[in-house]
Amino acid sequence: MALSVLHAVWASGSPWPAKNKKQLGEAVVGSDGPMPGVTPTLVVAGGTAAAALLASGALGKGPAQRLALRGMGTVMVLRAVSGGGPALAAMGLPAAGRTFRQLDARVYRPLAALLGASLWLAQRVERPERG
Repeated sequence: MALSVLHAVWASGSPWPAKNKKQLGEAVVGSDGPMPGVTPTLVVAGGTAAAALLASGALGKGPAQRLALRGMGTVMVLRAVSGGGPALAAMGLPAAGRTFRQLDARVYRPLAALLGASLWLAQRVERPERG
C-alpha cells in the first residue's frame, strides 16, 4: 500500500522524497526528462493498491483473487529478474542513467522480488488442520 501512496503523491506533482523533479526523474524513470503523466501514475497507484487489498484478503479469497495474485506476483518476479531496462523501454522511455541503474540493482529489483514472492504466498489456499 505504501507504493500506492507514493505514486499518488507523485501524481499530485510532488517530487518527494527527492528534492526536485529532476532528481525524482533520474531515480524513478532513469533520466531527468519528463516523468510519466498523472494518468499512468494513478494507474500504477491503483494497481499497487489493488495488489495490497488482494494480498490482505480484503477483496476475498476466491479463485479469481488467487489468479490475480499469481499474475501480479509473476509480473513482479519478472521485473526483478529482467531489471528496469525492459520496463523503461515498454513505457517508451530512454535508457536508464547511472542513478536509476544503481537504485535498480540495490533497491528496485530486490523489492520487486520480495513483492512478487509475497503475492505468490498470499494466493496460497489455507488448508484445514487434520485432527
